Amino acid sequence: MITILKSLSAIASLALVFVFGSNLVSGGQAQDLPEKLKGHGGPIKAISISPDGEHVLTASFDYSIIYWRITEDKVELIHRLEGHDAAVNNVIFVPERGEAISVSDDGTLGIWDLKRGQLIRRLDAPVDKVLDVALSSDGKLAGVARWDKTARIYDLEMQTEIAVLEGHRGNVNSVAFSADGKMLYSAAYDGQIIEWNIATKQMVRPIYRHGWGINSIVRLDEDRILFGSLDGTVAIVSIEKAQKIVDVVKRERPVQTVKLFSDGALAAYGDGSGWIGVFAAKSGKKIEGGEVTYGPVWDFDFVSGTNQIYHVGLDDFASRWQISPNKLQQNRAEFPRRFQIKDTNDLGELEFRRKCSVCHTLTPDGGNRAGPTLYDLFGRGGNVARLQIFKSVVGH
Repeated sequence: MITILKSLSAIASLALVFVFGSNLVSGGQAQDLPEKLKGHGGPIKAISISPDGEHVLTASFDYSIIYWRITEDKVELIHRLEGHDAAVNNVIFVPERGEAISVSDDGTLGIWDLKRGQLIRRLDAPVDKVLDVALSSDGKLAGVARWDKTARIYDLEMQTEIAVLEGHRGNVNSVAFSADGKMLYSAAYDGQIIEWNIATKQMVRPIYRHGWGINSIVRLDEDRILFGSLDGTVAIVSIEKAQKIVDVVKRERPVQTVKLFSDGALAAYGDGSGWIGVFAAKSGKKIEGGEVTYGPVWDFDFVSGTNQIYHVGLDDFASRWQISPNKLQQNRAEFPRRFQIKDTNDLGELEFRRKCSVCHTLTPDGGNRAGPTLYDLFGRGGNVARLQIFKSVVGH
């Protein structure tokens, strides 16, 4: 049995050598990247890594975005970008413009100047949260997934909304552009993936209907879309045939996100248990996988030219996973986290840790959390009555 397992591991490593190159699997830059990106004060919702592999954007529950530089074993926090009024759900680079675009629970799309670390403009819309944002190949259009059952398109040069796409029967979770930028694809809780014509701003057709809500999509090539769903399904759909053509895997937990490697050879998914699975984008055949965190994996991204992934979730930092040789335990956070404690008889402490500590501290330092510090306001002696008064005021 041990011999068989070793053989299977060797096969997986050889597959990754094909894709990454032997120098990357055995060492080199893959061993030198920072283990963690620390700076947020709350769980991280999304991560995006620049094409050069040296810059990172992270979006957090703490209302902020951080712009990082990673080189060898060093990490530098370049700018903390603040301007949203609620959790930031996604952020991506606009390389052609030296900008970033973000979407938030506050219902807005933010456009950021990365060199200056400043908000250029925040585009308002209905208050419903915006969960996902995608960029057209020419960098001129942004598509967003909104929880009012619509997908929307923004002209980034004009900094204005140009289309509201209506047709889903549930909240829209994810969007992707066609290779030529003429179509937008959207996926929603109604289980549909819909194709939209950007020029006419009209629905072309539903290209796939799944029995469960779809959380994430990514376009693999001109004809194929990869999706991950609430029932744990990861599969590939043909746009031309309007049908599922490859079943990749069926997980026991919801699949939160799917991503494509920058070279297009490999893809991966992350689920609610903390598992990331890497597979061949063409065939769907498994390459590598493992439980990288104490779930869920809300997002991850690949560092171009390496065999490294940074993933994010309930922790207030991003962690690195080396795909091959597979190092699953290298950067795991301690468990339970500060807001997951159970071993206390102090009801005030238990309530504060489970609910309030995600946004607040009891120390003079606010810890970059979403809310202000509650130092000297309450918490002395774990007074439950004082806690209940505070909860009634802030609505926790």
